[in-house]
Amino acid sequence: MVREVSKITALKRLKEKEISAIETLPPGIVIESYKRENLQPGIVHFGVGNFHRCHQAKYVDNLLSQNHFQWGIIGVSMQSSEAKDKLAPQDYLYTEVTLSHTTEIKIIRSILDILVAQENQSEVVRQVSDPRIKLVTTTITEKGYYLSNGQLNKSSPQVISDITSLSRPSTIYGFLAASVIQRRQHGSGPLSVVCCDNIQSGGNCLRAGVEALLDVHDRDSLAWSREHISFASSMVDRVTPVTDSNLRQLVASKLNLKDAWPVSAEPFSQWVIENKFAAERPPLDLVGVVFSNDISGYEQMKLRFLNAGHSIVAVLGYLMNKEHVHEALQQPAIFEFLRKTLLNVVLPTTKIPAAFCGEKYIKQVLKRFQNNALPYKVHQVNTDSSQKIQQRWFPTIDAVLEREIGPKYMSLLIAAWVVHIEKAVNEEQLNDPLKTEFSAALVGYSQKKAPDTNDQAKIYNLLKIAGAEHFRFFMLDAFMESVIDYYQKLQTTDLNQILTDLVTQRSYD
Repeated sequence: MVREVSKITALKRLKEKEISAIETLPPGIVIESYKRENLQPGIVHFGVGNFHRCHQAKYVDNLLSQNHFQWGIIGVSMQSSEAKDKLAPQDYLYTEVTLSHTTEIKIIRSILDILVAQENQSEVVRQVSDPRIKLVTTTITEKGYYLSNGQLNKSSPQVISDITSLSRPSTIYGFLAASVIQRRQHGSGPLSVVCCDNIQSGGNCLRAGVEALLDVHDRDSLAWSREHISFASSMVDRVTPVTDSNLRQLVASKLNLKDAWPVSAEPFSQWVIENKFAAERPPLDLVGVVFSNDISGYEQMKLRFLNAGHSIVAVLGYLMNKEHVHEALQQPAIFEFLRKTLLNVVLPTTKIPAAFCGEKYIKQVLKRFQNNALPYKVHQVNTDSSQKIQQRWFPTIDAVLEREIGPKYMSLLIAAWVVHIEKAVNEEQLNDPLKTEFSAALVGYSQKKAPDTNDQAKIYNLLKIAGAEHFRFFMLDAFMESVIDYYQKLQTTDLNQILTDLVTQRSYD
């Protein structure tokens, strides 16, 4: 049960030196009513970034308030110690700020500890092997799954390391496989694993990676896992930008103390989990989570509209030198291009769950992107774009072309992405795991307009690096010729004009 308090006695500290300040927090700060000393860890979560702390950790915080004390979270940061360094002095407590036409502030207390995976692999494995842990969840971003064409990339150095030895795991698959072996050996019981990233059939990806390692290292544990370990997908949705100095200042002014790492998010939040649980299922349905036997429609809807739409706005906004998503959508041409792309091109090819109306969902997505109280940076959305568009764009483009709806919209998108990569490399702004490959591919090409043959070679090379050669559209000459044509137009014609010309056409051919 949620309560608002003027004195917070259950909250031990946000910072050791500010205990007295905590005891006199101003009214209007929301905190759940449970006593933290009653909590036990039941969840290990990989990827303790802003999204997790605004999403899964908040759902769990609400669940703990209903006396389900066995579901506290042990967080695992895969690489950086930043989360631990900033939150440990605060007992892993932090403020979550919901920003819209009003501002709501809540103290989240569901994270009990944070481990840094690459600093203490054995402790991470020990925690996941603890019989009290019933659930593992992941938000490690698309690149954390080391996928190539939807399959485990066994040529990745990190994956090769885990294939060679599990003594010091490098990937999520390595940590889970090592933990499965220990759970079997120690009799720790069944475990449920839930993927919470924007990965189509993410549970199946996790299963395939873990089983591939167990097949190499311990076949007895592989057989045991098929009876005692479950892997589920989920659809998660909430816009959560990076934390900046403005948010820290807002929290400090509202709480009268310093929070080293507050988080902010939009009011909207959704979590749909595939109903596959080998271990005890946390009763998250009590706090708004939906359990479904088939989440493919939810996954596809979110990937094709919200995630794909976010990347569309970010790429076009970057080319128009806009800093934030909502600023990009203030450009009528970008807004109308996005609206028509989602509504008239993508929707006819998309599976929509029975409980949803596609048109209303798209309208809601556009409204969420326009929330200027929650400035979401274009650069943040474009981070790791080579990994994101494999999930968000490429399968949709194939589906759209199969129905022969809106090929020009799709070819313009691909051309704009290529220009975005080229611009980001030239301006040293590209943040992508394939940055080195993109940079090398562009060596020798002039920044000025190149001959047609060079344009074609450049476009094909950049798309190959992003994995496009595994999709049908890459093999369609007519479509790729349209990509090249739009790429060349973007060298000489204002993007705003190109978008306007396209969206004012009545036909979507």
